[in-house]
Amino acid sequence: MVKDNFFGQPVGRAVLYLNDFHFGKNLAVLNRAARLVPNDVKGFASLLSNVVNPNPDQVQDIVNPSPDQVQDIVNLLDDYANDVDNDLIFKINKS
Repeated sequence: MVKDNFFGQPVGRAVLYLNDFHFGKNLAVLNRAARLVPNDVKGFASLLSNVVNPNPDQVQDIVNPSPDQVQDIVNLLDDYANDVDNDLIFKINKS
């Protein structure tokens, strides 16, 4: 069962979803990432919203990731945004 896909939504919805795990602590970082790497923010939010429970004995199919797991993703998104700010992202020129 697919719970949500953030690619069809505004990036702000993905920011709010990721931000909710830490009660606003990462809002500035996530807003910056949403401005610089919006597809990455949407992609990670989509992945995290569809985490499947690895334990087949439990009834619930989809579980919420832990705040620590989400913090790792927020840190990664911050790194991606820093790479864009510092022109460290390589772009392929189509000739």
